[in-house]
Amino acid sequence: MIRIRPGRGIAGNTGRVLTSRPMIQRPARTSTTLPENTPARTPRTGGSALRTTRSARSHGRDEAVSRILDVCASRPGVPLVVVTGPSGSGRSSVLAQVGEKLAEQGICSADVPLSRGRCGLADVVARFADALGAPAPRDEAALHRMLAALGRRAGRFVVFLDDAHRIAPDALVSLAALARTLSGSGVTVVCSFRTPTAHPSAELAALRAAGLVHEERLRPLSRYAVEQMLVDLLRAKPAPGLATALRDSSRGNPAVVAAAVEGWQRAGLLRTVDRHAHLVEQHAPRLPATHRVFAAIRELGAEHWDVAKALAVLHPLHGPVPGLIADTVGVSEQDVHESLRALHAVGVVVPGPRPDSWRFRVPMLAELLTTCLGPYERHRSAQLAVLSLWAGTASCPDPGYLPRRLLDAGRLAPPEAAVELLDRHAVECARDGDLADRWRRAAAKLIADPTRRAAALHRHAVACARHRCFAPAAETADLALATCPEQLGEDALHELQILYVIGLASSADSSRLHDFAQVGWRSMPGGEDARLVSRAAALCLLGRWRDAHDQLTGERERWAHGGTAATGAALIRLANAVLGTTAPAEVTAAAPDESTDLVRLLVRTLTLGGWLGRGRDDVDEPVRASFAGQWDRALDLARSEIATASARGLGPAQTGTFRELATILTARGQLARARAVIEDGRSRRLLLPHLLHAPAAELERTLGAHERSLELLDEGLALAAESGVVAGTDELWLRKAEAELRRGHRPVALRCAAQVERVADELGTPGARRNRLLARVLVHRDPTAAVEVVELATKRGRPYELAETLAVVGESGLGDQKALRAAYEMFGELDALIPRARLRRLMRARKVAVPGRSETVAENERLLAVLIAAGLTNAQLATVLGSSEKSVEGRLTRFFNRTGYRSRAELATAALRGFLD
Repeated sequence: MIRIRPGRGIAGNTGRVLTSRPMIQRPARTSTTLPENTPARTPRTGGSALRTTRSARSHGRDEAVSRILDVCASRPGVPLVVVTGPSGSGRSSVLAQVGEKLAEQGICSADVPLSRGRCGLADVVARFADALGAPAPRDEAALHRMLAALGRRAGRFVVFLDDAHRIAPDALVSLAALARTLSGSGVTVVCSFRTPTAHPSAELAALRAAGLVHEERLRPLSRYAVEQMLVDLLRAKPAPGLATALRDSSRGNPAVVAAAVEGWQRAGLLRTVDRHAHLVEQHAPRLPATHRVFAAIRELGAEHWDVAKALAVLHPLHGPVPGLIADTVGVSEQDVHESLRALHAVGVVVPGPRPDSWRFRVPMLAELLTTCLGPYERHRSAQLAVLSLWAGTASCPDPGYLPRRLLDAGRLAPPEAAVELLDRHAVECARDGDLADRWRRAAAKLIADPTRRAAALHRHAVACARHRCFAPAAETADLALATCPEQLGEDALHELQILYVIGLASSADSSRLHDFAQVGWRSMPGGEDARLVSRAAALCLLGRWRDAHDQLTGERERWAHGGTAATGAALIRLANAVLGTTAPAEVTAAAPDESTDLVRLLVRTLTLGGWLGRGRDDVDEPVRASFAGQWDRALDLARSEIATASARGLGPAQTGTFRELATILTARGQLARARAVIEDGRSRRLLLPHLLHAPAAELERTLGAHERSLELLDEGLALAAESGVVAGTDELWLRKAEAELRRGHRPVALRCAAQVERVADELGTPGARRNRLLARVLVHRDPTAAVEVVELATKRGRPYELAETLAVVGESGLGDQKALRAAYEMFGELDALIPRARLRRLMRARKVAVPGRSETVAENERLLAVLIAAGLTNAQLATVLGSSEKSVEGRLTRFFNRTGYRSRAELATAALRGFLD
């Protein structure tokens, strides 16, 4: 069916104008009659041959669209526009976008759909006439006269011929002749051709020489265009490196980019954290065989489709690939060569560097095709690849190719040789934890001997845990404990039990961990000592620190020997640190050995990746980067860790990462994003969840919701008190003291300060000591404490913590101008816009000169933009900026006039695209 896009209008004798889509501003309608020899009638409406992509925008094609539009709108001497590009390059989207722009300018256009297969001359002529709402001309000459007359009487008119490569060669010659007839008539024909194509280059060359054709070759998208396309598809920014990697593998082909994203989403491999999309596992995107990205291949026929799928697996080989494909598909080698030539003709494959070798023009297309293989096809092609590599008849430069094919081949490959090779590759690629774990898992499945299989499963579980892939570690540990406990020693059983417990804690469903702590631990294989310690670990991971402590101390004689002694002693020491109690003398004297992987792993998990302050070397990367003032890096690492956790299972130990991420976002004015991170963290089952109440309270305080801020602090303290936890409550008490002072409730603030001192004495950590000194500075105005706390914060080497300390000391009147300026500079280096703006107001109130007037103006402008994009109301903006609502209204008017943004929504979109970063 045909679609007419109205411009100024082409009316039939009914006077109606067909509308294809609503426009922002509808052009005025004028009546234009058809040529005398074409009786007017109302054109038919219906579907369109043009197909737009999932994204409304034609990414990376703005310049091409602009040039085509210029030809169609103002160059009647160029009657033919040819748009070329490979399958999936966005030719149809470009034509659709040109049509929309023409409609906005009041220029009428028509789409001429072409059926699949070859369209002959009569068919094309009939469709041209149908597009104009007129009966088909008797011959080609009548069509020429009709179009020429239309151009003279109707002004500019554009006819779109999408997929013109479907037109038969004789009709293409006639199309060239038509272009000559239309020269100067006001009618432009816009054709799109898929490359490579067999259209008559001689005819185009003649038109080109005569200046009658404008050609647009759609080039691959740039990395930036791919990044913006991902933003539109995912409503999130791609994580660092994702756009570049996808651009390389897709060769900048828009359809393949969209297909890869869709396939990753189908496979659950994309996770969005803080409006940043991460690819959490390196697996091929999953798509159905009927997906439109495979249309060019499927049109060739079933035999060519089967060859393409087999080639997707075998093309990396150097050797007799056509013969292997023939064996896989069950056809002759001659048929394979014919299929390869057909695939080359439509631009799917290109000749490789070696004789008789082929490669995919777009590497990602090969990955997509591999997911369309049936089970037998996958096993058979992998088996043939493995056997040919082992026989020496083929080779492959990619060291990971053979182990991947062994995974696909399963037991069709010789098991013993496969196990040996997979183990060797696991050792060689130890740095790539995901890959090494995959090889070990596959090797364990192929081992038939129970003793060797038990040892392999144990190694795999330990390796997964070492790489912090707790979900697969728990799965393997459960399998080993259930199927081969007799083949495992006591120490191995104990390790597997602990790994199983940590894995259960990493799951979003905590019911299995609860069941284990209640009754499940009793049925675990192994000794009673291992079962007791495993249950204690489960209790700690459930936040039942007091129960774990009481069990371990009450039954010490039953576990304080052999392989469980170090684990039990470490758990007691950690429980004491969290509960704020003193460790028994015998535990302290024992100095439990933490050199084993198991104990280090358990300690690292229960100290939130080192956030509780066990030392710099034990701190997780996102937290370490945040402490070191590397905030941009910390944000990237934190998002990546949280995204990956959903696939690997990092669960309960991520409290510190969520906290640091929310703290940074709040300080930088990204308040809506900070709130989303906090809500995400609180929706999960994290260890010591009260630690998230501090950044949540700071967020509410920033927005001026002081009552809600106090409520959050009280909720956090109550949550900690329920489980007897003391660790982290010193900060909540300090923030509460500060809030009560601002409310003028000094007696309450004094009681809060006393609680800070009590907790600091119980914990005895440097962080708790800093909070005690800050409480004395805030509440008691103690100058000695002011000196000590600055020295302590300087020694700890955490820029944001030091800047906050200097700001508190300065606000209390115990610091000098130099300290305020130092804090101001530190906040600036961190791009901490909110505390920097807050400190700027304090400095002006204290008559302290604020350096850099022009920089300050620019920073205020950027902060305003960030806050608007975060969705703050005018009242909230006034609170954050420390001004009146009337002043904010004036600033907003000037801001929108100056920047050109037309609305808050447009500014939010710009922020999503990274224009405000």
